[in-house]
Amino acid sequence: MERSIKVNVDASVHTSLNFFGVGVIIRDHYGVAIATASKRLPSHFAPHLAECMAIKVRTELVKECNLKNWSIESDAINVISTIINPAPLALKAHIIEDIKEGMLMTFCSSVNHCSRSANKVAHFLAQFAIDSKENFV
Repeated sequence: MERSIKVNVDASVHTSLNFFGVGVIIRDHYGVAIATASKRLPSHFAPHLAECMAIKVRTELVKECNLKNWSIESDAINVISTIINPAPLALKAHIIEDIKEGMLMTFCSSVNHCSRSANKVAHFLAQFAIDSKENFV
């Protein structure tokens, strides 16, 4: 039986900048890091939309790593709630649909909220992306 993989994700938004940071850490069932990513993406999104985009970026990393039986964790409870129960006319509906499609294609088993303290590494990676001119995977 294949053990599950946990993917933590976070976004960092600074309103005065025209970009935002995304941090992702993928851990195995023992909590050992398998992969991390720190990306700076151009755009000026509100925090809620940036968190949605961060989860979308995470799906792309999971595809690259060819992982199966994985779960998403984020400290953005409003985004997690939107993924679980999307509103069809929401501004971000197309992004949520992309996320859900990516989850199906990569065999995501669950979407969960976690505390800010449990998401520290992803948060650090998102902050690092703001300060760095390079993307790291």
